[in-house]
Amino acid sequence: MNKYLLSLMVLLPLSTFIVAQEEDETDTAEVEEVITTGIRSSLIDAISIKRDNVGVVDAITAEDIGKFADRNIAEALSRLVGITTNRDNGESTSVTVRGLGPEFNLVTLNGRSMPTVPPLWVGGRSFDFGDISSSGVAAVEVYKSSNAILPTGGLGATINMVTTKPLDGKAGGGVSVRALNHSKNEMGEDYTPEVDFVYLTNGESGDAKWGFSISGSHHVMNNRETSTNEITWYPSSLFNAVPAYTDQASRVPTVVTNNNTRDDGVFFFPNALGYQNMDNERTRENLQTTFQWEQGIVTATLDYTVSSVNTDQYGVKAASGFGGFDTTSMTIGPNGAVTKALVANADTYFDGGIFYNEFRYATGDTNNKSLGLNLEFRITDDFTLVADYHDSSAIFKGNPGGSATSTTIFSNGCWAGWGWWPTNETSACFTDRSFDFTNNKVGNLSWSVNETFQGADLGTTELEANDMAGREAYINYQDRRSELDQFQLIGSWDNNQGLFMESLTSVDFGISTQETTFHSQKWFNYLKTGYIEDGNPVNLTYMFLPDDVLEKQTFPGIMGSTGNPFYYFYMPKEDMFYWFGRATYDGDGNSGDGSWWNANGPARWPSSCYRNDAFDADGNPNGTRTISGYVDPTNGATETPSSNWGQLEGCYGDRDNNSIIKESLDSIFVNFNFETVTDAGQELRAQFGLRYEEEERTSISDTFVPLNTTWSLGVHEYGDRFGIKKGPATFAASGSGDYVLPSLNVSFEHAENRVIRFAAGKTIARPSLEQLDSSNSIGEFTAFAPTQIGTGNPNLEPYESVNYDLAYEYYYKEGSYVALNLFVKEISGYHGSGLNQSSYNGVTDISNGPRTASSGDYNDDFCQWSANQGYWACGWTQEVDWTWLNTTSFSFVCLDAADCEGDPTTGNAIFTSNSGDPLYIFNIAQPVNKYDGTLEGIELAVQHLFDNGFGVMGNITQISGDTDVDPYQIGEQFALPGFGDAANFSAFYEDDKVSARVAYNLTGEYYTGNDEYNPLFVTERGTVDFNATYYVNDNVAVFVEGINVTDEDVHLFARYEEMTFLYQEHGPIYKIGFRANF
Repeated sequence: MNKYLLSLMVLLPLSTFIVAQEEDETDTAEVEEVITTGIRSSLIDAISIKRDNVGVVDAITAEDIGKFADRNIAEALSRLVGITTNRDNGESTSVTVRGLGPEFNLVTLNGRSMPTVPPLWVGGRSFDFGDISSSGVAAVEVYKSSNAILPTGGLGATINMVTTKPLDGKAGGGVSVRALNHSKNEMGEDYTPEVDFVYLTNGESGDAKWGFSISGSHHVMNNRETSTNEITWYPSSLFNAVPAYTDQASRVPTVVTNNNTRDDGVFFFPNALGYQNMDNERTRENLQTTFQWEQGIVTATLDYTVSSVNTDQYGVKAASGFGGFDTTSMTIGPNGAVTKALVANADTYFDGGIFYNEFRYATGDTNNKSLGLNLEFRITDDFTLVADYHDSSAIFKGNPGGSATSTTIFSNGCWAGWGWWPTNETSACFTDRSFDFTNNKVGNLSWSVNETFQGADLGTTELEANDMAGREAYINYQDRRSELDQFQLIGSWDNNQGLFMESLTSVDFGISTQETTFHSQKWFNYLKTGYIEDGNPVNLTYMFLPDDVLEKQTFPGIMGSTGNPFYYFYMPKEDMFYWFGRATYDGDGNSGDGSWWNANGPARWPSSCYRNDAFDADGNPNGTRTISGYVDPTNGATETPSSNWGQLEGCYGDRDNNSIIKESLDSIFVNFNFETVTDAGQELRAQFGLRYEEEERTSISDTFVPLNTTWSLGVHEYGDRFGIKKGPATFAASGSGDYVLPSLNVSFEHAENRVIRFAAGKTIARPSLEQLDSSNSIGEFTAFAPTQIGTGNPNLEPYESVNYDLAYEYYYKEGSYVALNLFVKEISGYHGSGLNQSSYNGVTDISNGPRTASSGDYNDDFCQWSANQGYWACGWTQEVDWTWLNTTSFSFVCLDAADCEGDPTTGNAIFTSNSGDPLYIFNIAQPVNKYDGTLEGIELAVQHLFDNGFGVMGNITQISGDTDVDPYQIGEQFALPGFGDAANFSAFYEDDKVSARVAYNLTGEYYTGNDEYNPLFVTERGTVDFNATYYVNDNVAVFVEGINVTDEDVHLFARYEEMTFLYQEHGPIYKIGFRANF
């Protein structure tokens, strides 16, 4: 980590120089009364919070009412030691503390735990920083050491956002208006609004005081995210589809250039490669209001917070499947990665792969509400009692995005127009596909195209719109809502009388009860239209799609690729929804007519997605076709269109899961605070705390379970050839736990302004509520691996961590300090994937049973049987199809066979497994408490305010321990993910007219988890941000801001950097605006 060593080399002498320079002036600075404002004021206030706390605490504060230092709270936090931001499309919404990601940190609002419905790929229970306007925030406190009073959940830190209290504030307000420009925006408005406002007023009414504040925001952002797909690299020891010969008949061997230095000879082949542009529009709105009333011994605070986030994502990805299939040549690098490969298809009928033109979309509405009441009773001069209650909710409806993004796939037809059936219109084939990761992070994806008409080459070099048609779709929809009620009763007793012992200064104690109800409903629907079978490029629905519907878009040099100019086909979302279900075959269910291409279609979709109202302006049907719609030259018959069509938009199918998770948490806690002065005049403070919690959790889920495996001819109700028949079931499960969480914080000022801190404590972080869900997710039947059943685990225990901190802090000047901190976290019960293979629900395996055993020379027999069908079956069927036909005595129906039912669309026999078949072995996956690990780190922070208006801040965090995995090893191994070194440096200048700041944030390479086969890593990344403000007068200022101005990308890789897992371009963000105070 040369950059981190360089940072240390800079920070250590810098801190020594600054301290030495200022040491002689310390006494003078201590006694002078200096009134500061702006950035300097906020930094001085933050230091006061840090210094006054007995534990390890960092903080940021607002410059003034409505003048928080950053428009984004997460960005502001990144200036604190050990904290880095996590950016989504360039926007910071969460933070990592000491290498621990958002799922390990608890974010509270005014000391309250808040309900969340985070995206599936984030998890955790932390309140989103974007859900509250920074204009209404007075301070953000980061507690890195344990404190019994705080709600549990923060392994890395507990981050408390403190909103403005109108009784304490200065009456007035402000409004901030900005225009945001995202440099990568292509489809939306180039400049979008960001508006924040705050208003505060207070006064007196008789012997009472009152205060009212309101703040809010409206933020819109448009951007385009360009990226690769998530690339899985198959280890050859587990999955190897590379053929020994490129042509089985001529026995031409596959060309392999092998530079592999691995002892085991294992190589890694990427499953697919594609590039995508995703256009995003995000709207955030927030309103927060507080009313306070103080009279006599009581202060009442009533607050209400409401926020919403609306997202709309739509984009296109073009990709090719690889995985080793049909490879003609490849190069294996020293680490075993197949860095270069070619699939060279001959220019013959049916050759080529599938050009996946994927339309990806996600929409989501998140709404949060919270109503709270806080009553403070100053019962005596020594005793204060606070009762706090809030009723809060969070709701998400829509498509969660990420790995659950809905996808509609169009592909090329790859049809040479043989004979008359079903069309003389040709469609090009997708050939000579290649990738090259040798010197390119995105793999230099390239391909060629060939198109023939009944054997004659048409000289086509690129796919065109008339080659494309709908193939298949994956539709997701979710409705998740979380409701949380929390009551806290906290007492504080000051030992002003010196009872028990002089050093006991105060005792804080209380109880907390918290009820959370999480309701999750999920829908998933898989739809087929032009799809025939896996790997088959033929797709004949292209003949029904108008050529002008799709627009070809080309992107030469996308993400630095030097392959052939990349292109895909685009159409607006509304057109995509319409034409996917309109330009297709209906699926007539007549398997005996040879129309193998129409086995799929809207007729097989859920009835709610199948409509009968497709008519043209003259009232004539213009919907799907049952067979082809072309003239049959043998009898002159013509089939007219039907009035049927499929409605893709909102086609979610039946609900898959309906789960309710309830969690009850009761806590009792106490802090004993001590303070004394040694004979040498040294101040010694200590805090001993104890928190006890009892937790009960239940999960009730209406879900589906597998009942049988099935077997039929091609596509049927439950799968393709083989499938899984499912049935509804209700699961109920429960879990409980109790936790004793001690904490100790000690602060010793051994010399003036020199503080030594020690902290020890135990903390926990609960799993996301999704992980407690007892519902099932059942995968598709596949010949490559057992079907996977995924489920949550209501008995999943929290992560536990025993933490130690040792810090040294020197406050040598007002607003300036140097701090060094060592920390250790011993984490146990770390969650891992509990994957095991076993039978489930007594389901048996028909695919390995006696009924599916082969009979006869199926290739020749099947071709002879289908001679009157135009030989369409030759080369496109499998042995099981011939066996199935024999089992039905070529009748296609059950006849008198037992354990058989008719397909509702085709009438074909579907055989179901029975006791004569062996048990089917599933992959059962659920999260479990599995691992233990240790995290060790060191933090160094320097902050210095010069007398000439300049200031600097720098910090570095280096982390070690059980955080590394061996990229060589195949199979399960453990390391703590998400822990990386970090460094931040910022400099600012401020006077009466101008303030400016520039910041550099560096995050080191770190291990982030695993995909199905490989450990994943994030490469080192450094970003530069800046902001500048000009004060027109005391009440008006104009400003400009830049985020990620150096345009740093995001690169994840599997095992080694040449094995790219994901590459993303986000681009810089610029803002310009004004702020007016009144």
